Amino acid sequence: MRREYTPEVESTRDDAVAVLNACAVVVAVTGVWTKPILLGMAALAVAVIAYFLQPQSKGRTIVAVILVTIIGMLLRWAFGYTVA
Repeated sequence: MRREYTPEVESTRDDAVAVLNACAVVVAVTGVWTKPILLGMAALAVAVIAYFLQPQSKGRTIVAVILVTIIGMLLRWAFGYTVA
């Protein structure tokens, strides 16, 4: 049986991917205040799932999550807090 994709289905999928991308970034930013390595990996997992759900994706969210995680680690290290 062949599935038919209507504009509503595509719009729903785009919305779901946008929500997953936003969740990944929020988790990565939250990691700046708590544990950047642990939450950075969780955010990266969510970003990778969103990347594979959207075939035309360019992986910008993955890059953003990695950058936020690295910046969070550097900030916590600079101020003398634990990184892990």
